[in-house]
Amino acid sequence: MNKRFHFALAVLATSMAFASVVTADAADKLEGIELVWKPTSPMSERTPVDVKGLEGIKLQIDPFIDQREDPAFIGRNVNRSPVRRVTTKDNVARFVTYQMKSLLSGLGLDVVESGGDVILKGEVKKFFAEETNRYNAEVELKAMLTDVNGKILWVVATSGTSSRYGISYKADNYYEVLSDALIGATHELVHNPGFRKALTEK
Repeated sequence: MNKRFHFALAVLATSMAFASVVTADAADKLEGIELVWKPTSPMSERTPVDVKGLEGIKLQIDPFIDQREDPAFIGRNVNRSPVRRVTTKDNVARFVTYQMKSLLSGLGLDVVESGGDVILKGEVKKFFAEETNRYNAEVELKAMLTDVNGKILWVVATSGTSSRYGISYKADNYYEVLSDALIGATHELVHNPGFRKALTEK
């Protein structure tokens, strides 16, 4: 009886240990995570953008198109072998579109869903963070401004980067550098003299 009891305990302990390993391994993977907006500083802390004279212009921002090869792949950690991936279940292009609308509205621009005087269309070329000894993120966008008839007013490539130290392979750190890099790409876009020119000379 004692032998059977001890054997059962051994089997139970082994099963629990295996379950713990499986759970830990699953928890150690940042795959299928949500996209979270988590900038470390607002765009207002960057070089001021002059929007005087642009307040009465309705800027329509159409949904961005994702041109990346793998829409779910947003980061990786190369400190361990095999390389650990970071993927999202959310729509990156939709996320970029929404955040850009919020950022431009925050500057004081009149951002509308439809009926705009000028229409901003965009493509997501890169949205990625790589972790080595630091977290390094880069967001690359292609932006095009057109009038209501589809006439192209301006086309430009814009990008932003972010880099910082942080605890290894943590979702919050990926969120922070990606958010800051997107702010950088948006700031570069609106700070470009071509942006104002396209809006005022439509």
